[in-house]
Amino acid sequence: MKLRTKIAIMTTAVAVSVVFFTLLSIRGVIIDAFREELEKRAVSIAGNLSDRVANHVLRKDYFQVTKDISEVLNKENDVEYIFVTNEEGMVIAHTFSDDVPTGILFWNPLDDRATHIQLLDTEKGYIRDAGVKVFPGTKAELHLGIREDNLKHTISQIRKMTLPITILVTILGILASIVFSRLITGPLNKFVEFTKVLGRGDFGKRVDVPYGGEIGYLARNFNRLSMELKTVSEKMEEAYTYTRLLQAEKLSTIGQISSGLAHELKNPLTTLKMLFQAYREQPDMTKEDAEVISKEIDKIDTIITKFQGFIREKEFHISEINIYSMIDRVLSLAAFDIRNYRLTVRREMLETLPPVKGDRALLEHVFLNLVLNAIQAMPDGGDLGISGKADDRFVEVTITDKGCGIPADIRSKVFDPFFTTKEDGTGLGLSIVYNIVKSHGGSVFFQSNEGAGTVFTVRLPKGE
Repeated sequence: MKLRTKIAIMTTAVAVSVVFFTLLSIRGVIIDAFREELEKRAVSIAGNLSDRVANHVLRKDYFQVTKDISEVLNKENDVEYIFVTNEEGMVIAHTFSDDVPTGILFWNPLDDRATHIQLLDTEKGYIRDAGVKVFPGTKAELHLGIREDNLKHTISQIRKMTLPITILVTILGILASIVFSRLITGPLNKFVEFTKVLGRGDFGKRVDVPYGGEIGYLARNFNRLSMELKTVSEKMEEAYTYTRLLQAEKLSTIGQISSGLAHELKNPLTTLKMLFQAYREQPDMTKEDAEVISKEIDKIDTIITKFQGFIREKEFHISEINIYSMIDRVLSLAAFDIRNYRLTVRREMLETLPPVKGDRALLEHVFLNLVLNAIQAMPDGGDLGISGKADDRFVEVTITDKGCGIPADIRSKVFDPFFTTKEDGTGLGLSIVYNIVKSHGGSVFFQSNEGAGTVFTVRLPKGE
């Protein structure tokens, strides 16, 4: 289906829909107004008639009551029925042609209300029962049922008016849509042809549309896009070369990680190989040899476990975390090392920090790793500082040591996997810290001065 046809159909449909729903709304307003007026009229007739028959009810002159309600029934063409009850709630007069209908007293019970209107669905259509109290505080009531004869006539007239108006609007909508579609599809066809030119890669061409306003604005943007695509295409070779270099860098990183892992595993494997070779030649294994084997196996297990933590994110268990209580737990876990190294812990501004959301176990691992690193940086004792602050979006926790600091030539490698200056280290601790904090949407960085100490900062988003 062509665009012109689609626009014509859409425009016509919109016009017809607007008229239809407008007429529907007007019809609803008129019906509501008629029904409201009908209810007011029913209450007015019932109230006047109630005052008229009140004395007859007191005197128990039921003949006169019947006469009065019959006169009103004959006078008001749209009144379907009238009935009156006495002070005991028994029907004493009615205008029903046959006997009193079963359950009539439950059609519209007034209870303690002075007046009430109930819509009844009967064989003759909808009837509004207007009930009024003849005497307040008693069961003497007058009920009047009024039909919607005038309303039905009004609805019929509206229906007759709706059809010709809808036909007229449909015709006008079709004519307007034809004109409108031509004004739109003309320049759009030029845009379609121009997109085919761009699709062939013939960038730098221009579309000529002699229009102002939005269409002219669109034409200028198409022309600018064509020139920008030309510029981009000229730089594609440079981007391709950059991508090749980036891929080579990734491969180099993978090679470094693999080399580091192989190097870390080679030493314990060599030791195990030598011990098992000796065991083959001499089956007797000493207790010292068994301890060495167990120690080397534990070392391999530690390396592999930490490497898995580095390359694979564990499933998060997100919860709201109080920084102060978490740091308190981390310090309790490191309490033995703190006492052993004769350190003084100084905490500042942690109680007032807002909570963060994250995996508590992972973040505890982050801060425990940083605290242990700070402790090991001060073998002769000193001050371990932990402080915090917050802004509108982030919470920062800093861990400060007064150790020897990180040499300038290795600071860029601190977060690299398998890089370590410790004899028994795996080089994965800070790499795992970096990955955990990054996976929480935060960042970790440090400042260090040789001989003066190091400050690590963990920056985490605030919990919402």
